[in-house]
Amino acid sequence: MLDRNLLTLPGMKAVLAALCAADLLTALLTCGQALTLGFGIAALWAGETLGSQLPLIGAFLGCFAARQVIGCLRDGALDRYSVKAAARMRGQLLERTFLQRPLLPQQAGSAAVVQAAAEGIGSIGAYIRMMPPKLCGLAALAVPLLAAEFALDWISGIILLATAPVIFYFMQLLGRQARDRAEARYTTYRRLSNRFADTLRGLPVLAAFRCADREDARVFESAEELRRASMGTIATATLSGALLDLTATLGVAAVAMMLAFRLMDGSVPLAIGLAALMLAPEFYMPLRTYAADFHASLNAKQALAALRELLDGPVTVPAAEDAPLPWGPDSAVEAVGIGYAYAGAQGAPALKDVSFRLAAGQRLAVIGPSGAGKSTLADLMAGFAQPSAGCFRIDGRTVAALDAPSWTGRVHYIPQDPFIFRGSLRDNVALYSPGASDDAVMDALAAVGLDTLAEELPEGIYSPIGDGGRGLSGGQAQRIALARICLDPRPILVFDEPTAHLDIETELELKGRILPLMEGRTVIFATHRLHWLDSMDAVLRLEGGRAVPGEGVVR
Repeated sequence: MLDRNLLTLPGMKAVLAALCAADLLTALLTCGQALTLGFGIAALWAGETLGSQLPLIGAFLGCFAARQVIGCLRDGALDRYSVKAAARMRGQLLERTFLQRPLLPQQAGSAAVVQAAAEGIGSIGAYIRMMPPKLCGLAALAVPLLAAEFALDWISGIILLATAPVIFYFMQLLGRQARDRAEARYTTYRRLSNRFADTLRGLPVLAAFRCADREDARVFESAEELRRASMGTIATATLSGALLDLTATLGVAAVAMMLAFRLMDGSVPLAIGLAALMLAPEFYMPLRTYAADFHASLNAKQALAALRELLDGPVTVPAAEDAPLPWGPDSAVEAVGIGYAYAGAQGAPALKDVSFRLAAGQRLAVIGPSGAGKSTLADLMAGFAQPSAGCFRIDGRTVAALDAPSWTGRVHYIPQDPFIFRGSLRDNVALYSPGASDDAVMDALAAVGLDTLAEELPEGIYSPIGDGGRGLSGGQAQRIALARICLDPRPILVFDEPTAHLDIETELELKGRILPLMEGRTVIFATHRLHWLDSMDAVLRLEGGRAVPGEGVVR
């Protein structure tokens, strides 16, 4: 049940030490409760008055209250630590996602990334609250209680010691089966998440080709597979809990029976027998607690493993700069033998031996069929990835990748599907320029033809759009991305097929808005529609990840 990755979290060793100290103190208080209650009941049985036992009653209540206070303090501290740890992991995942930009969701699946950030980290937080106390309880609580049981009555101690391996045996036997089932279930869950997300994105295409029903059947079958895997995991976990409870109950019953016989023959004092009997269930409690919530702990282990997989893989990080990369009206960027292969991908690399030169202020069209490497080259030019072969040169200076802040700070990247977040129209347009005035925002909207939309909205530019607000068409979303460029005039524009999902009428209308924004800027425009070529200064044609030489092609 314990994932070793849990021990690598910052501050976890200190947390475990504090939990062990709290459990040792709890064990002493538990022994105090058992002894004071045992001796008090024995004294009353012998005919002592209730008033004479008030010190023992007070000691018992003090031990009980101290246990509750320690438990509350321990749980509160663990809750605060788990919240901080979950927030730290969520921040690391978001930082990794933004460093990789489109590459991480493409490689791992957007649904997997969203699931890890939304549900996975939440279950890991619960796992942090759940597992360390259980782990410490086995060593710092159960062992001292077993030693106290031997000190009170060695026969009862032998019974507890003999039944403990049976519990661990059942935990190991059923734990392996439950682990295998949980791993299979989590794999099924991730596959269903990715399929569902892909189906939603491609729903208009599926409907157009009358394939929606077939895909619906596939999603349903994946959901049924997940249901069957979940029920199997829950059944195994439930069986494990039942067997452990039965073993613990039989152990307490054996202790009670042996103490009863020995109490009748007078070989054990009543006070000692009662204290030993009360310690028996307390000894089994950490073992039963450790096995409880087995299903939840397996889910959290899988979520933690998936998160580590996302965080520990190779990542594109901003290059350390000895000096900022130069860029001015007379600058030029040159790609020399660029190659790129996606991690874990089979077959030929996405790009191989691609070379070209682009001067400041020039427009380069990157064309080719789907899968030719256009988007990959756009990612490299925007600084989202590092090439696996080749290098770049800017004004004679050689760099391994274009991920330095002095380059990425000059680049605007416009994808096929610009993200419209939940917020006002103004906030979406001023994403890169939050300090822009309302007049500047309206000017940007007018430049891309969205001033009419702003006037129609009930609250103008402060009207909510995106999730929960006014829905936008694909053309309107692209116009918002262009309006962002108007407010933040960076000198380099990288377009990754921005009109791929638009009809030709909308595209031609949008083209008239895009071309003025290119004036005086360096442009890399990936597209598969050739009517853009007349507006470009040079063309780079890709096929199978390679540049195809020919007339008008930059080489």
